[in-house]
Amino acid sequence: MRLLGLTIVRTKALTLAPVSPWWGGRSGWFPVVRESFAGAWQQNVDVRLTDVLQHPTVYACVSLISGDIAKMPLRLVVLDATGIWMETESAAFSPVLRKPNRYQTRLAFIKSWVISKLTRGNTYVLKQRDNRQVVTALYVLDPARVTPLVAPDGAVYYDLRQDELADVPQQVVVPASEVIHDTMNTLYHPLVGFGPLYACGLAATLGLKMVTNSAKFFANGSQPSGILTAPQEVTTAQAEDYKQRWETGFTGDNVGKVAVLGGGLKYEPLRQTAVDSQLTEQWKSSSEAICAAFHVPAYLAGVGPMPTYNN
Repeated sequence: MRLLGLTIVRTKALTLAPVSPWWGGRSGWFPVVRESFAGAWQQNVDVRLTDVLQHPTVYACVSLISGDIAKMPLRLVVLDATGIWMETESAAFSPVLRKPNRYQTRLAFIKSWVISKLTRGNTYVLKQRDNRQVVTALYVLDPARVTPLVAPDGAVYYDLRQDELADVPQQVVVPASEVIHDTMNTLYHPLVGFGPLYACGLAATLGLKMVTNSAKFFANGSQPSGILTAPQEVTTAQAEDYKQRWETGFTGDNVGKVAVLGGGLKYEPLRQTAVDSQLTEQWKSSSEAICAAFHVPAYLAGVGPMPTYNN
């Protein structure tokens, strides 16, 4: 049987084990949500990839780095007699460098490669070969659909799940020779890469929570939540009645209406305003932490001012 340009033959089954996850166990691959610090899961502080990528600074850093690297050309070089690498052309290898696959240009291919590495810490590129065993196409795979495997003799394989776009019609295990695995920082295992989001995920989550709270704050007419106080003791029934009438008449779409309070009732703000909580300073601090993790100058991401010419 042929798959991905390779002839698949039946051999004795190998015992393949997934590489150790980042926490050191042997029970699986990356979790959907990683803890940003010890005990974060118990405190309901989750750093989710889909949420973190919504942060403007994270988006700007990823777009900036991937866009700039994608502008760099791919060159085929050969070592000449003097030991110098010289650019060359080859009918077998040059076409795939100009057009990596059927649906991506060279720029889009390189950008996908870098984005996968920055956001997931790993880039998996599947090679497609012809009958001559020459690579004719390259596909950047979804990291969530790839699991590195290690055989008892140390040989590395990759478990590829179904991906029609990459011409993988069914789940298959391929040797390492058929996959380009580009890792970022291998902090715990040589086959497990970690990108900048591992370091700045908590800062990005903090920034998103600040934006979410600000949206709720301004949707409430820039008025913080508060309490209604009375000079004398009120019953539980009276308190529920006051609360219901206040929420019905002066919250949501009714914010801004004139409230007439009787019986000595008084409204007192309970939550800090954006000025009191130094929202701008905290947002800038979290954005600068993200830029530091990506090694991007803050002004390039629109966070800080441009440096002076004499600096």
